Amino acid sequence: MTTGKTAYDVSAHYDEAYFADLSERYRTRNRFARQRIANVFSLVPDVRGLRVIDIGCGMGTFTLEAAQRGAQYALGLDLAASGIGAAARMAREEGVERCSFLLADAARLPVATAVADAAIAADFTEHLDDETLRRVLREAARALRAGGKLILYTPEASHLFERLRDRGVLLEQEPSHIGIRSAEELARFAREAGFAVERVTYLPSHLPLWSLLERAFARWIPLLRRRIGLVASKGV
Repeated sequence: MTTGKTAYDVSAHYDEAYFADLSERYRTRNRFARQRIANVFSLVPDVRGLRVIDIGCGMGTFTLEAAQRGAQYALGLDLAASGIGAAARMAREEGVERCSFLLADAARLPVATAVADAAIAADFTEHLDDETLRRVLREAARALRAGGKLILYTPEASHLFERLRDRGVLLEQEPSHIGIRSAEELARFAREAGFAVERVTYLPSHLPLWSLLERAFARWIPLLRRRIGLVASKGV
């Protein structure tokens, strides 16, 4: 599902309240936060010694986690000033070192070429229109060294919840989710940007019963494919 809006049209949605809610979930490590972290780091299980960039970092969950898991350095970038502020506060609260946060447009990353070993974009591509997604992935490819890994994590369009939201039945669509895509679509965008897709998997939600069903049957039943996990590498 894509709409006629651009990523910049919905950027005002990411206000102080939006990031305060995410910060509190991370601070308390509630079920949502724990499952989200487990899902993403199942895609990149060992970041020790790596230079990591977290594209669309929001309040910094994966920047902070990468730093705490031994990354050489972790840099979070986001266009929302309130997100960067929340991330810096969370880093201070958690006492996390070897990380920093930068106000920046993901389509124009203010980093040198081939500077990163891994680029994470988690819960981010669903906020992007197609053209902005293309630009973001090209920039990720530029920032990564040869052989560097791209990690994408985002809702899957085929899941029951997304289908209901798309039809306005029972569930209301998140206003900023203008680019809910299938795994096949996401992989195509990654390949167009020059990446070799190594792995596509479906990852579960934090909801107890749904999580069990999704873990057991997502491989065969599209309605149970809650999240896409995609790992790709930059060629030489």
